Amino acid sequence: MADDFTDIQKMRISHVIGTANLIRALKEKFGEEVYEIVVKQTGEKAFNEWKTISEKVRENSIEDLIKYLWEPMKSEGSEYEIQETEEGFQLKCTRCCFHDLAKHFGITEEAFYMFCESDPYIAEGFNPKIGLKRTKTLMQGHDCCDHFYYMKKEAGITPIYTSPYPENH
Repeated sequence: MADDFTDIQKMRISHVIGTANLIRALKEKFGEEVYEIVVKQTGEKAFNEWKTISEKVRENSIEDLIKYLWEPMKSEGSEYEIQETEEGFQLKCTRCCFHDLAKHFGITEEAFYMFCESDPYIAEGFNPKIGLKRTKTLMQGHDCCDHFYYMKKEAGITPIYTSPYPENH
């Protein structure tokens, strides 16, 4: 797998693995609270990045979020289906480029907190009225990620913190 990457991709992967190893070591020393810190830090970073993106592109609907967040992931190997409902957009991701890498390198638990738990912050940063509900992730060992994007009545982040393990783990 590693031979398929450019030098820049290899450098990014090395950084992610190093960060995951640091998180793992800190968790072993200080416990589960480390995950809360990781979520807070990565969430704030994601919020600010996606707020900047929204301001730059001057588009911030749910369709725009999907266009800028999810469509580029297809070229990285992600596979998903989208269904529009009266309440919002149901996205079922059955293959995720982040999960593929995390699984390959044995860092899915840490990657869950580094990537997946930033999802509501991405939505909030892009548009304070976009909400996200999710009950499953590939990182947690489920068969898919089930993102549901909807328009909230009021702005604000709705945390979706979940256990990193499926119920039958």
